[in-house]
This record gives sequence, C-alpha cells and structure tokens, in this order.
Amino acid sequence: MAKEKKAKSGNNLDLALENLSGFFHKGTSMGIVDKISTGYFELDFAINYGCLPSDYEFSSAKGKDYDPTKPIGIPVGRLVEVFGSEGSGKSYMCYRLAGSAQKLGYKAAWIDTEQSFSEDLARINDVNIDDLIYSDLHNFENPDETWYAEDVLDGIITLIKSGVKLVILDSVANLIPRARMEAQAEQQYVALLPRLLSENIGKIVQWAGAKGALVVFINQLREKPNVMFGNPITSPGGRSLKHNASLRIEIAKEPKSAKPFIFIEDGRVPGGKRLIGRNSRVKIEKNRFSKPFINYKGEAQAVTIPVYYEPYFPDIENIIFDAGRQQKIITTYKGEMRWINASGEKKAFENRDAFISFLKGDEASKDEILEALKVASKTSGIVLPPEILQYDSSIMVREVDADVSDIAAAEKRAKALSKKDIDEEVEKEEKFDENDLNEQLSKESYDDVSDDSALDV
Repeated sequence: MAKEKKAKSGNNLDLALENLSGFFHKGTSMGIVDKISTGYFELDFAINYGCLPSDYEFSSAKGKDYDPTKPIGIPVGRLVEVFGSEGSGKSYMCYRLAGSAQKLGYKAAWIDTEQSFSEDLARINDVNIDDLIYSDLHNFENPDETWYAEDVLDGIITLIKSGVKLVILDSVANLIPRARMEAQAEQQYVALLPRLLSENIGKIVQWAGAKGALVVFINQLREKPNVMFGNPITSPGGRSLKHNASLRIEIAKEPKSAKPFIFIEDGRVPGGKRLIGRNSRVKIEKNRFSKPFINYKGEAQAVTIPVYYEPYFPDIENIIFDAGRQQKIITTYKGEMRWINASGEKKAFENRDAFISFLKGDEASKDEILEALKVASKTSGIVLPPEILQYDSSIMVREVDADVSDIAAAEKRAKALSKKDIDEEVEKEEKFDENDLNEQLSKESYDDVSDDSALDV
C-alpha cells in the first residue's frame, strides 16, 4: 500500500513538472556563468573566494579548487551596488568594468544621471567610447524633453531585453521621480524614490537573471539624523536595493595618514612632483558569491586599489605579479614564489616583495612575463588589466619624465653652488689640466729619447 502511494506521488510530481515545464527544473546548477572582471585581481579574488590571494593556500589540496582557465570577477545575471563617499573612485571602478565587458565582446550601457562621465578616465580604463551606449538624459534634438526616474528604470529593462550585458546607472541618488520633478521646491514628499525602487527593482533583477546581464547601481552616501548609536551613514534608495543586490561594494578614500596620493618625479611642475592618482580602500559589505571577506577578528577587510588620472602606472610590477599568479605563470611551492623563464631557468623568491623587487630590476624578465600573460590570456579568455595592455605607453612617459627630472636636478645643483664653490671647482680643474699637461709633456720627452736611443743603436 505504501509503495503504491509512493508510486502515485511520484507520478503526480512528474505530471506537475511536465505541466510547469520551464518554470521548474530539476537541480539548481546554473552551469558556467560568465564573469566580468573589475580589473583588480585582489578584489576579483576576494569576491570569488572570500579572501586575499596572499591568504589562499594555492599549494594545498584546497588550492586545487582554483582554476586559472576560469575567469574571476562579478558574475552576470545579478544586481550590484557600488557606493561610497564623493571622489572615492566609484565611477572609476565601473569604467574598468565597462572596459572588461567590451573586451569580452559584450555591449555595455552607461546612464549618467550625474552628468559626470569622463571620457579621459574611461579611455585610461580601455573603454571604447564609440561602442559604449551612453545616455545623459538629454535629447539634443528636443532640449525640452525630460526623462524621469520611472523612464530610467523602464529603459534599463529595455536595454537588458535587447541584449546589453552590462548596464551601469550613475547614480541612484540622482534619480528624480516624476512627482518630484514637476513639484515646486517647497513641496515635501516622503520616500518617493525608495517606494519607486521597491516597486520596480524586482523586475530589473528578474530580467537581469533571465538575460544574463550585469546591472550596476552606483550610489552616494547620506547621513541619518538623530542617530545616537550605530552607524548613521546610509545610501539612498531604501532597503529594497540593499536586499536585491547580490554584491554591495563600498569604496572610501584612503586617509591622509596613509599617504594616499600617487606622485611621480617631474621637473616641469612646481615641487618636482606630479600627481597622477590616489589610493582607495574597497570593502565588500555583502557577497552572495563566497564567504564574508573578514579577518579573524570578524572585522571587514579592505583591498587597496589605485585610481589613476592619467595612463602612467608606477606599480606595474605589482599588477604583473597578480596577473601572473592568476594565470599560474608564477607559482608557489612551500612558501616560495617561482617562475620558469623561456630558457628553462627557474627563479625562486622567498616572498611577494622579493619577486616584485626582481621585476623592477630586470626589464627583460618583466617583458618576458608580460608576453607570457598576453599569450595565456588569449587561450584562457581572462581579460588583462588596462595597465598591462597600456604598459608600452607608460614606459615612454617614464623615460621622458626621467630625462626632464635629471635636467632639473642638474640645474638645481648648479644654482645651489655658491661663487666660492664654483671658484674652487674651476681652480681644481685648472690644476688638474696643468698636471695633466706636464705629465703628457714628460711622456712625450721620454718617447723622443727612447726613439733617439733606438736610432743610435
């Protein structure tokens, strides 16, 4: 009797699944999911493995789970929120995402509600401006036409349905609902944007998952009033955005005590140093792709990333090392960092810093690893960071800056010499010339005597 009931129950389930074909399917495996790299290896690694590469045991049995042929980064089909303070590098990171997506052959779209898109910074991060789908909510043919937050959310769904694989909204905080746009300044509305997002963000997530698109919402920070305990900092958009986001990334400026600014020597500017970038700290506040990115104290860890203002990359050796580890061109064995060059010679170093110091002093080995990375990237499909792809131009800038710096340093030393110092230098040179002349004359006399003696013999 029990067997008959079980058989009948199984038949009913099969019939139900057949009737709901497409709605249900057996198993939860999603197969191979494409991923878009942020362009920062340490950040990609933390998103996928919940720790830094330096804390991952590549040489152990656990390390076998890491496969360099599989790209790491942010999986498509999800919603991601990138938030942080002003000028911290939120848009910069998304430029890198857009550049990575385009290299994979994806179409990328950028909705600029802040009117802050920078073509120069986008090009530094290898974004193809001509191929980017861009909107700043302005219609040049009809300047009076206005788009509201409702139109933006509907437009995102339209882009996803049409096959766009990456949609970036910059930013949520600047979305203006129709009621707010048409109201007078003194009119007050409560939670217009959170309510709008709560009603529509589910549709965006649904379509992103169905079409395999990555949707990135950039967000600002706000401070909640009258908060005596806990963190008063929050981001606009309400709780629906936080709940629906599979990944929440917080970016903050590195404090001045950590010397965040990146300078290079340049004798053409006052002070002899030119600002080319700054460092930012990235925390993963929420991650559905791996374990929490925290330390043994339960505190959120941070990844330091450089934000450059021009295509000059002074930490190229660090980037080469990270990419080499990702592609397993640089391996680890019993704590050593190892690399075998084209001649079959094995190079072993005790730690990361030692390997990077070696790269800084050996340009030929650096170029060899770069070429190996480019070859490996073609077979693995892993997108290389913009710094590696643009390294040739950075060398040219470095050489020019070095020449200018040498000239400026020489001029500075010359100006620092007093008249007395110059006179002493001239006197030394005159004495040297006189002694040298006497020595030369003596030598010539000796040669003459030697020649004459030879003739007499």
